[in-house]
Amino acid sequence: MGRPGIFSFALKSRFCRAAVFFLFFVFLLYLGLRFSPYPELESFLERPYSIRFYDRTGILVQIPSLGEGLRREFRSLEEIPGEVKAVFIRAEDRRFYAHPGVDPAALARALFQNLRAGRRISGASTITMQLARIIGKDRGSGLGRKIREALDALRLEARLSKDEILELYLNSAPFGFQTEGIASAARTFFAAELSALSPAQIFCLTVIPRRPGLYNPLDNPGNSLAAAAELQSRFKKDKKTAAAWPLLAAVDPGDWDYAVRSARRFNYPFEMPHFVRYAGAALALARKPGAGGRRSLPAVPAEIRLSADLELQHYVEGLIAGNVSRYYSSRLTNGAAIVIDNAGAQILAWVGSADYHNAEAAGQIDGVLALNQPGSSMKPFLYALALENGFKPADVLADIPMNFGEGELYIPQNFNNRFNGPMLFRTALASSLNIPAVYLLYRLGVRNYTEKLLSLGFESLREESGAGSGTAAERAGLGLALGNTPVSLAELARAFSVFPRDGVLIPLAWEARDRALPGESPAELGGRRIFSADTARIICSFLSDPSARMLAFGPARNFRTPFPAIFKTGTANQYQSIVALGASPRFSAAVWMGNFTGETVIGRTGSSIPAAIVRDTLVFLQGNGGPGFPGPEHFSLRRICALSGMAASPDCPSVVEEYAAGSGPACTWHRGSTVAYPAEYQAWFAASSRQGEMDYHSRPLEILRPRDGFVFFRSPGIGGGEVPVEVIGGAEDELDVRYDGRAFKVRRPFVFYLPSPPGAHTLEVRNGEEEEGIRFSVE
Repeated sequence: MGRPGIFSFALKSRFCRAAVFFLFFVFLLYLGLRFSPYPELESFLERPYSIRFYDRTGILVQIPSLGEGLRREFRSLEEIPGEVKAVFIRAEDRRFYAHPGVDPAALARALFQNLRAGRRISGASTITMQLARIIGKDRGSGLGRKIREALDALRLEARLSKDEILELYLNSAPFGFQTEGIASAARTFFAAELSALSPAQIFCLTVIPRRPGLYNPLDNPGNSLAAAAELQSRFKKDKKTAAAWPLLAAVDPGDWDYAVRSARRFNYPFEMPHFVRYAGAALALARKPGAGGRRSLPAVPAEIRLSADLELQHYVEGLIAGNVSRYYSSRLTNGAAIVIDNAGAQILAWVGSADYHNAEAAGQIDGVLALNQPGSSMKPFLYALALENGFKPADVLADIPMNFGEGELYIPQNFNNRFNGPMLFRTALASSLNIPAVYLLYRLGVRNYTEKLLSLGFESLREESGAGSGTAAERAGLGLALGNTPVSLAELARAFSVFPRDGVLIPLAWEARDRALPGESPAELGGRRIFSADTARIICSFLSDPSARMLAFGPARNFRTPFPAIFKTGTANQYQSIVALGASPRFSAAVWMGNFTGETVIGRTGSSIPAAIVRDTLVFLQGNGGPGFPGPEHFSLRRICALSGMAASPDCPSVVEEYAAGSGPACTWHRGSTVAYPAEYQAWFAASSRQGEMDYHSRPLEILRPRDGFVFFRSPGIGGGEVPVEVIGGAEDELDVRYDGRAFKVRRPFVFYLPSPPGAHTLEVRNGEEEEGIRFSVE
C-alpha cells in the first residue's frame, strides 16, 4: 500500500471536513439570498424620484411633488460630497464597508448595553438593515421585524454592491416633512443644494432621521444643535476619520450658530407647470431602469435642463394673462402660447393657460396640447401643396359663388360675406379668402391634402371623428380647407416653422441642447423635407407682404415688426377658438385664445389679440432688426397684370411684381381701355354694377351649378322651393334648356331658377353644337 496523500489525509480531519461543509453551506446560503424572490426590492428600484427641472440658463424651474407634497430627489454617489458620506457612515454604521449587512460587533455591544441598563438604549441596525426597513414597509414590530430586517439585509448585500446600498440609503432616508433623501433634506431644512452645506449643517442634517420631530432645526433648533454637537464630538475623537476630514473635526461656535440661524424651509418654485408636465410625461415614456450599469440609479435622469427660457416664459405669460384680463368682458377667459427656435425646433416658451390655478376657467388644461379648430391658420399648408402640384405664384383664383361636393352641397362664404372676383394667389392667401381655398382643396383632393398634413405632424387628424365612420380629416371633407378639424397648437407651431426653415420639418425639442451648429444638417436633427425650399420661400413672401393682406386686414399694426415676419390667423367655432401664427427667420410663435369651457368669445375681439401677442413675442426675442427671408432660387420677380396675373401688357392699368419661373403670355383681359372677364365670372359680374364686359365665349359650355348628383333639401321661406342654375361658355348668346321634359330658352347671362318639387330631376342644355346634362334630386 502506498502512503496516503496529504489531500486525502486532510479530508479525514474532522476540522477540515467541517470547514468544507461550512463553506458549502455558506455558498448555498449565498445562492438562496442572491436568487430568492425579492419583489419588494424590484418594486423599490422602480419607484420614481423627484426630477429637478431647470430652464435653459440653469434656473431651477420646478421639482414636482411625488404626491401629497412628497419630494425625493436623487443624487448619485459621485455627486454626494465626501463629507456628507463620511458623517452619515460614522453616525449610522462606521463598519459599513466591513460587514455583510449585519454587524456582529454592533449586535454584541447593543445587547450588553441594553441588558446593563435594563431597557433599550442602543440599537445595532446597520445602514443595510435600515435600507431593508425602508424597502419592506409595514413589516410589523418587535423581534420578528428585526430578524426579518437582518435577513433582508443579507439579501441586499448578496444582490447589490456596497456603493449601491449606500447610494440607495442616502437617497431614501426619511427626514419627515414629506422629505426623503439627503438632497431634498438639504433643500427642505436649509433651502440649499447639498454641495453648499457647511460642516455644522451636515451634522445637523445627519441627526434628523433619528427623530425628525425632535431633531429638525426648523422647529427644535436647540435639540438639533445638541444632537449634532454630540455627533461631531464623537467624529472628532475618531483620529483616523478626523484626520481624513479636518474641516468636519474643527467646527467652531460660529459655525454652529450659523447652522441654526440658516435653517429655513425651501419655497419650491412652480414655474412652467404645463411644460414640466409635458416633459415629465415624455421622460416616463423613455424610462431606462439601471442606466449606467448600477441598479441603484433611477430609470429617468435626476435633473433636466429644459429648452425653455424662464425670462421669455414670464414675458409671454404676462401677455396672455394681461389680454385675458383686458378682454374678460368679451367672454375671453383663457389663452395658450408656444414659442420655438427655428434652427433646432427647441421650445423656448410653453404657456398652457392664462392661470394654472384658476379652476373656474379650467386652467390646468394645457391649451398647447388641447385640440381646437384652427380656422384659416391652416391655409398656408394648402397653398404650399398647390404650388407643388402645378399652381403658380402668379395664378388667379376666382372668388365667386361656387358650389362644391358630390351628393352633399357645400357653399363656402368669405368672412365678410362678399365675393371679390379674380384674386391673385398671393392676395387670396394673405387676405385669407375662403372660396379660393376650398376651390384649391377641391382641385387637389382631400386625401392628398390630408396626407400632406399628416406628414407635417398633425397626428390629431388620425383620431376617429366620433360621428360616423372615418377619421376626423375624412369626415371634414372640403371644410378641411377652412380648418374645421381640431388640431393642437403644438402641431400648428411645429408645422408653421417649416416655412422659415426652407420646407424642412424638425421634431420639437423640449430638452436644451446647443443651437444647431453651423453646417449641421436638418437630418442630424431628425428633420425631413416636406416642401421644396422655393415653395417655402414663396409662402414666406406671401405672408410677409402687408399689401397682400390689405383686403382683409387693412393696415393692421398687429402685423408690423421692425424685421421681416410672416403671420397667419384663424377663427373658428363662432370665435370660441382664435389662433395666430407668426415667424421670423429665427423664431416661430403660435397663440390660441378662447375658452376651454366652450363659450363663444364676443366677435369684436377677432384674431387681433393673439396676433398682437405673437408680434410682441417676436420683437422681444429678436429686437429691432434681423435678416429677411431669402427669395426662391428658381423663380424671379416679373411684372404681371394685377387683375389677370398674366404678363403685363401696355393696356394693363395696374401692374405688380410676382415670382415666375419664366415669361408667360401677355394679358388678354385688358383690351385698350376695356377689361373683358372670362365666362366663369358672369354671375359675379352681373350681381353688381362693374366696369368692363364679359367674354362669354372664353369657355366651352359648362353647367356650373347644380353639379351632377347633387341632393337638395327643401326648406320653408322665400326661394325655398327653387334651385339656382348657372351655365357658362358656349358660342351663342341663347341657351336651349330642357328640364324634366319641358323646353324653354334663356339669354345671357345664363343664370336662372327652376321649380324643385321633391323627387329626381333632369336638366339638359344646348348652345350651338355643344350639349351638357345633369341629374339632381330634391328631398
